[in-house]
Amino acid sequence: MKFLLTFLASLLIASPCIAGDVQYRTGGAGFTKTWHAFYVGGDHEPDIDDPLIARGRSMVPSICEAIRHKDMKRRRYAIGALGYIGDKRALPTLEAILKDSAEIDYFRGDALHSIYQLDRKLGLRYAKQYQHENEYLTMLSGAVLKQESWLLEATEE
Repeated sequence: MKFLLTFLASLLIASPCIAGDVQYRTGGAGFTKTWHAFYVGGDHEPDIDDPLIARGRSMVPSICEAIRHKDMKRRRYAIGALGYIGDKRALPTLEAILKDSAEIDYFRGDALHSIYQLDRKLGLRYAKQYQHENEYLTMLSGAVLKQESWLLEATEE
């Protein structure tokens, strides 16, 4: 019984991490306002990543450091922001997410999308490699292989 209570208590304590509620604020004090706007800003989905994108290339190392944590709150939006920012320094981090079969499917798909935005040839190569991996990744790989315009719309404005 004591073991069961300890186990349940540890689940309750760990549940925020499992749910992806940790707010990683990497990069030091200079990025505090940007991270605050990202985590606390509105819930209008198309705008969630705007603070990271607006900060630009200087934010890339901090975003890459933060998204290495699988329990990061709003991680999908941070992964997506890297594609829109357009800095190829993000590629190793994005590739690691894509190649990790233990990652949640939609994180892997979002990483592929960002890779394609950063490097079309590399994105096409990965799309061929992962086109039969899982439902979301298969769908995204198909879009990349067809070079569908929506994949690049926001990056070419």
